[in-house]
Amino acid sequence: MEKGVIYIAFGKRYVDEAIFSARSIKALTSLPVCLFTDSSLKEACFDKVVAISPEHKRAKVDFLSHSPFDRTLYLDSDTEVKHDISDVFDLLDRFDIAAAHDHCRKSYRWASKIPAYDTIPYAFPEYNGGVILYRKSPAVSEFLESWRTCFYANREATNGQDQASFRVSLWNSNLRIHTLPAEFNIRNEHLRERILKMAQEPGNETLLKPRIFHWHKLNKKPNLLSRLKSRYRPMQY
Repeated sequence: MEKGVIYIAFGKRYVDEAIFSARSIKALTSLPVCLFTDSSLKEACFDKVVAISPEHKRAKVDFLSHSPFDRTLYLDSDTEVKHDISDVFDLLDRFDIAAAHDHCRKSYRWASKIPAYDTIPYAFPEYNGGVILYRKSPAVSEFLESWRTCFYANREATNGQDQASFRVSLWNSNLRIHTLPAEFNIRNEHLRERILKMAQEPGNETLLKPRIFHWHKLNKKPNLLSRLKSRYRPMQY
């Protein structure tokens, strides 16, 4: 099959989420949807259900390579599609993989435990693992296996979190990576608050701090009133 969406969900809570998310896709697109799960179910929103026996919470590292599609959009179960996203697959004419930047950027917590993670520049941030677009190819298959290997090598150090190994494996790959705009992976305010709180921890002081400003009249020093009115005022971080 040329293109489609996959979920990897198990346990009633996550399967119910995946059903809700898949229905949101079907309401807006004609994309086929495949669910990898340990449950036996029949839902109209899934064109294909694949039985799996997951061994841990981050089973995506084990099953992303099993996608039945040549071009795959993987979605975490806790998602809802709000607009027709069919054209996102056209990115794979030019790129091998696409994902959105994660707010975590570069975590001191993982950097202190994983040397390969620590040596990567801050300017190459973590990518969020909840929305991943990828094409079937030898290079991508090699990357997915590399991610899986890196995940298991650092599973204990990261408490089973997969984005640290995702970042390391992307950095070490030769894949053509596209960064999805934020609207393809909008995160909630609660997470934002958690990230800002994390920035107060020792070692994370520079997390989400502005690196470069980019607007007109930076060489001028506006007074307080003009700064408040200016459409060029700094974004809030």
